Amino acid sequence: MRVRALLAAALAATALTAGGVAGTANAASGAASDAVSGAAADATAPAAPATASAKAVTSGPVKAAASFTVWATDVNMRDNPGDPARCDSHPSVANCPVVAGQLQPGDRFEAACQKQGEPVGGNPWWVYASIGDSRGFVASHYVDVAEDQLPGVPVCGA
Repeated sequence: MRVRALLAAALAATALTAGGVAGTANAASGAASDAVSGAAADATAPAAPATASAKAVTSGPVKAAASFTVWATDVNMRDNPGDPARCDSHPSVANCPVVAGQLQPGDRFEAACQKQGEPVGGNPWWVYASIGDSRGFVASHYVDVAEDQLPGVPVCGA
């Protein structure tokens, strides 16, 4: 729980200017953009992620690490309000079954930290993200950065 409290404080201190989250979504249909085991992520996704587009966030006493966008459509932000420690310990579709929101290409989200979880598209890293009132883990596979681990974003709990 300590990690989640620190993340919430960091993200609350960051003024967000991006919009476009599709609100809360149905957990049963939430696996579209974070499917694993080689399944197609999204029929409308571009063929490959773009290059890095991070910028430092400098507002507030506690800061989010960086700001990023995604390359695919309907990328799920995952959480587990009933058992947050389970989601925080190893992000995955099973451990974070609730879709807290969705990201679209061009939606700028704030990244507080990242950690390894269930691989998506061969990438084991997940980022704890915030946009508007939505917060949750996003599979780093969908972030507009060529590297698996996002540059400038600390490891959660480190």
